Amino acid sequence: MGTDDLFRRKKQSAQKSARRRQESRESYDKVLIVTEGEKTEPLYLSAVCDYFGLNQANIEIDPKSDSSPTSVVKYAKALISQSKSDPYNHVYCVIDRDRHEDFQTALDQVSGFRNKDTEFHVIVSTPCFEFWVLLHFIYTTKSFGSSGDSPCQELINDELKQYIPNYEKGDVSMLRDLVKGQLDRAISNAKRTYDEATRRGTDNPKTEIHILVEYLKNLKN
Repeated sequence: MGTDDLFRRKKQSAQKSARRRQESRESYDKVLIVTEGEKTEPLYLSAVCDYFGLNQANIEIDPKSDSSPTSVVKYAKALISQSKSDPYNHVYCVIDRDRHEDFQTALDQVSGFRNKDTEFHVIVSTPCFEFWVLLHFIYTTKSFGSSGDSPCQELINDELKQYIPNYEKGDVSMLRDLVKGQLDRAISNAKRTYDEATRRGTDNPKTEIHILVEYLKNLKN
């Protein structure tokens, strides 16, 4: 088989897969979520989608970008460009503030994006996604980053492991249990910390994951 024939067959196969996915979608939005983390974030968000009974053909969660905020945004833009024939309605970039030097650049790139078919959003957690995980257990406005560790590692070691002593990124069963048993508490606590952070003029700590979760919760309605 020649190279041209192989390429043509691969392209035809990809097109057939895309058509099957489109045909199996339900009437609500087609959504792409690109995550900075490769384990915890995509697994958690997949558990949320399962919990709300969302169709996998409608919601695509992709953790394959590099870990920096600008890499996440660049990768999401590339996927948007590739989907012109069947565009996403909404694209969410889930990133951490942590100590990323390119954080503000990533925010600017999202805010400057224009596309007639797709709304582009960034969902930020400060210092990191694990703050959202912590909010499944407690409400807190304690800031992180004063120790020699990274802000995220400080949060995990000093706070999160009080509630999940053996916390490991990518623990599927633990994440599913959190979604099933404590999601409403996390949303309530996240809203309180968000409002308090806004009142105090700080983003440490703060998360916007509840915005994405509530969007997914209401998607079928």
